[in-house]
Amino acid sequence: MSCEHIVLTIGEIMKVYAHRGASLEHPENTLAAFARAVELGAEGIELDCYRAKDGTVVVIHDNTLDRTTNATGAVTEWTAAELREVDAGNGEHVPTLKEVLTLVAGRIRVNVEVNDPTAVDGVIEVTSGIDDLDWFASSAQWEVLAELRERAGAEVYPLTIGTAENAAAMMSRQHDQMTEEQVANLRAWARRWPEAIEFAKEIGAAGLSIYEVGLTPDIVAAIHEAGLEVWAWTINDPARADELAAIGVDAVCTDAPAELIAAREVAPPGAVS
Repeated sequence: MSCEHIVLTIGEIMKVYAHRGASLEHPENTLAAFARAVELGAEGIELDCYRAKDGTVVVIHDNTLDRTTNATGAVTEWTAAELREVDAGNGEHVPTLKEVLTLVAGRIRVNVEVNDPTAVDGVIEVTSGIDDLDWFASSAQWEVLAELRERAGAEVYPLTIGTAENAAAMMSRQHDQMTEEQVANLRAWARRWPEAIEFAKEIGAAGLSIYEVGLTPDIVAAIHEAGLEVWAWTINDPARADELAAIGVDAVCTDAPAELIAAREVAPPGAVS
């Protein structure tokens, strides 16, 4: 469906975050992908990070290099300098968190997804040392968020897959493609949204990072009633983004920021579905 045939509500009320950067146009979690998201006018980016062998926090989704680079092995077996020589696609390297945040500070908001508990010290060090940085943390490992909140006063968004049914369905579809760590994370995501609300309230979180499948007006309303924002992932279809905007979702995370931004720009002001 072309964007000009969609009547969108997202023009005024819903923000667009680029998932791992503009990851349909450029290799995910690379400087090129993040620079493109800034160029497109996205409100934010989402990135993933791990601690490398030398303690440097680097930006990569998996805990291994196998899927996204021309190298193999655990991220923890490589130093940041060595990862600079790895091809993460189109000649891009695996960047450090400092490189990415320096690139986008003062230009775009950043969701730093931290699913490596050993990276917390590095995340705090890097984020505290960059001026004009607008960021928050999300994670399926909620204890990481509690630590970031307590030690650094970070704004945090507990990540939830919403329902146990969603987790079972995702694991069934992707099990053969997932690392053991990703399977463990998926089990953590299976904690339902009401539990995520309670945890968010306990630690003073700003919102929830929630899987978009099965997201209903009642769920969105319950999250808002708890004083929390709804940050939904991962939506690449402008029509689905419109549906989520109509039920009050505050922001969407997408691999296709160009498409969603183009769709909302052709929507008349105040349009409704």
